Amino acid sequence: MVALSTMAGCTGDGGGDGETGGDGTSGGDGTSGGGGATTGGQDLSGTSVTFQGFGTHIPAVEEMAADFEEETGIEVSAAPFSDDWQVLARQRAGAGNLDLFQLSMRAVPSARRDDLIQPIRTENVPNLENVQSKYRPENTPWEPEAETWTAVPAHFGSNSLAWNTDLWPYDEDPTSWRDLLQPELEGEVGYSQRPNYAVCTTYLQFWPDEPRAFEENYDERIQKVWESLETEWKPQVGTWFGGGPEASQAFANETVTAGHQFPVIVATLQNDGVPVRNTVPEEGAFQYIDGFAIPTGVEDPKRAAAEEFINYALDPANRENYLQTVPTGTTFDVPEQYQSEAYKNNAAVKFEDRLAIFDPLFIGDKADQWSTKIQEIIRA
Repeated sequence: MVALSTMAGCTGDGGGDGETGGDGTSGGDGTSGGGGATTGGQDLSGTSVTFQGFGTHIPAVEEMAADFEEETGIEVSAAPFSDDWQVLARQRAGAGNLDLFQLSMRAVPSARRDDLIQPIRTENVPNLENVQSKYRPENTPWEPEAETWTAVPAHFGSNSLAWNTDLWPYDEDPTSWRDLLQPELEGEVGYSQRPNYAVCTTYLQFWPDEPRAFEENYDERIQKVWESLETEWKPQVGTWFGGGPEASQAFANETVTAGHQFPVIVATLQNDGVPVRNTVPEEGAFQYIDGFAIPTGVEDPKRAAAEEFINYALDPANRENYLQTVPTGTTFDVPEQYQSEAYKNNAAVKFEDRLAIFDPLFIGDKADQWSTKIQEIIRA
């Protein structure tokens, strides 16, 4: 059986010092078959793994874990958290007993710096070869060196420009963020106040092809961002969204005509009969990426079992039901036979080439400062 815990917030590390002995590898081909999983010569059948992830993903994880247990004999107990930063904070305090958790790639640099997560042993996760090139360590800003997978990116999404088709006052659909600055929309726009989305979305309106150049041109460009937010966007915005739930409610209640919204929430609104559509504008959108990480201190056989589950999750053949429940983008190609309609219609998936990957360490270092400035602009 697969245990699904409803307890949110029971987080922490796996104890111990994270040493595995020798060279830290387990050997073997990382494959499983027959009556149970064997990784590195270990029989993992009967091993249990404690997992926490974002609440929207838990039902899909539970269903995938049930199939995984049937094939491997490894039990995955899944529970939701509200924020992966809380998991890391509790790990710093030495609390909890997680073996595996869902982690945003924006948090990888600080988690690695504080020795909260341990590298994935690539020989135990052969399906890493499925991960697209741009999400591999050598091409990402969150890993320090090629071939080192401190965390495994598995899913992606973005904010998008959504609009209520009944309320939208123009014949042509919006194609640019700046289409929302038209006079008829004054006071009817929803805009995120979260620092990464507010600042980076505004930045992309001026430098759409240069997300990685933000830091080196920071002083000049951040002033342009603040000027735009204060003089252009503030008069237009009727609702500053603190997160996805607020944005969802605003569109459902028709208190905004257009603005920021996550594609997965757009799909939910459409299923509920709300006349809303969305796109990733031509300037692009801030891309978020999450995946899997194993806390420092988790030792075999649990560590190997967690790696076995990561490997299973990176096989597109195991994602058909998952994408029915959570039509998120994936860092690996999914053949059409496994794609849900909601996945195909996900704006972040359709316009993946427009999504911008900013340096998460840079964004993280500026987040508090940006939040303070955004609140000053909103309240002025």
